[in-house]
Amino acid sequence: MQGSSGYRLVDGAWIHETARLAEGVIVEPGALIGRDVEIGEETWIGAGAVVYGPTRVGRQNQIHPTAVLGGAPQEIGFSGEPTRLEIGDRNVFREAFTAHRGSTKGEGVTRIGNDNFLMGGSHVGHDVIVEDHVIAANGVLIAGHSHVQSYVNLSGGVALSQWVTVGRHAFMGGLCGARTDQEPFLCHDVKSGNGPEASPVCVNEVGLKRAGKSPDVIKRLRTAYKVLFLREQHKNLEAARRQLDERDALCPEVEELLTFLGRKRGGRYGRQLQGGY
Repeated sequence: MQGSSGYRLVDGAWIHETARLAEGVIVEPGALIGRDVEIGEETWIGAGAVVYGPTRVGRQNQIHPTAVLGGAPQEIGFSGEPTRLEIGDRNVFREAFTAHRGSTKGEGVTRIGNDNFLMGGSHVGHDVIVEDHVIAANGVLIAGHSHVQSYVNLSGGVALSQWVTVGRHAFMGGLCGARTDQEPFLCHDVKSGNGPEASPVCVNEVGLKRAGKSPDVIKRLRTAYKVLFLREQHKNLEAARRQLDERDALCPEVEELLTFLGRKRGGRYGRQLQGGY
């Protein structure tokens, strides 16, 4: 059945004539695949899910019922420009998940990588980058232009403000908020008297062990956390680096943490991304 709007009804799902579906794609009844959408091999799209374009979805993704991918950015001044959403392979998007296309105030593209698990009611805003192996629990809100690096774990109800970067292997506790960048390899949680704003509280040892990091690397990161966040030396990164070198605590992960801190402190409002709000 062909509609005047360019959609055809296929086994109970509405699919636009410009959409391209690879071999093995399953689209359940009630789903809608819009204009300029590309779906990769063996992707499953559940009943009532919607994919608007321009959007590219890679291989072996799971798009559960009522998820909506590729909607227009929630950005004042957007006038329907041809921005897009790009998604990699083997991601799971659970019920009521939403991801918006990019805006003209960014590069015009929102990117979600590979092997991510984004749970019910979570949201990826316009111009966001989500790398690989990210877990976002129910109700996580990732605002526009934010960057979530690989192996990050965001607990239920976490909210990231615009332009926030969350470093690799970071963990954020439930109901935390972040208006500044969140350092890699650490656990971040609410501290008494600090409202919902997340602060580093320890090394993310559980996540690092699961990712295969060695005991020696974890030990060095533990030393770095003590020097950088529990002692006065953290106010001067060069002094902290010298102390870490003296204690034989430098390694690529500690160097990454130091570099991240330097970019954070050099950015506006504690954010290395240079957003205007």
